[in-house]
Amino acid sequence: MKRLSENEIQLCKRPNGCCPIITKIDEENYEVLDDYGNKIRVKKEELEMVSDAVKALDKPKDGQLLCG
Repeated sequence: MKRLSENEIQLCKRPNGCCPIITKIDEENYEVLDDYGNKIRVKKEELEMVSDAVKALDKPKDGQLLCG
């Protein structure tokens, strides 16, 4: 990760590739700019759940939904 400004972090693992940028808009809202130039606006609590969602998707499907 690389801090670009007070409100922006670039997520990068590839030395010469495009990397998503997370921008803090205010205390509750963030913007994600992906490798293709697309932007989405998400609430802080939703963004915090992304890591858990990735871990859940990597596990075999067991038919249960995960809730906060």
